[in-house]
Amino acid sequence: MLKWKILAVLGLTFGVAGIGWGYAAQENKPVGFFELRIYTAQQGKRDALAVRFANRTAAIYARHGITNVGYWIPVQSDPELGISAENTFIYIRGYPSKRERDKRLNAAHDDPEFGDVVTKQEANSDIKLIVKAHNIDMEPNGAYTAIAITK
Repeated sequence: MLKWKILAVLGLTFGVAGIGWGYAAQENKPVGFFELRIYTAQQGKRDALAVRFANRTAAIYARHGITNVGYWIPVQSDPELGISAENTFIYIRGYPSKRERDKRLNAAHDDPEFGDVVTKQEANSDIKLIVKAHNIDMEPNGAYTAIAITK
């Protein structure tokens, strides 16, 4: 009888320890999901693309819970990576998770203002700003990130 009580106590102890370990491991998991977006603009239209993001697109994304991490214009070209200092525009967006990215991005693209500001312009070859866009999905590596994601 004592043997069974000892085994029961040990089983309960290891069970509680396992649950605690699971919660601790979960808390150390990096939070967030990010996208690195690299755009090649039409010749001479990179600055117009940057202005469109600053004045309109970023606000649409923010309204739909998308974190605008930052926007950059390269100061040097890197042909191996396809980066042209004259025509490349780079930005990072952040989300709580990949699932939330899909949901929030669809909502932003369904927004009537997005249609007016981006979709219509990009459909018109005379005023189109973007030649091509690359997307790289990213997750934080390690327990540290300096970015606060919109919840």
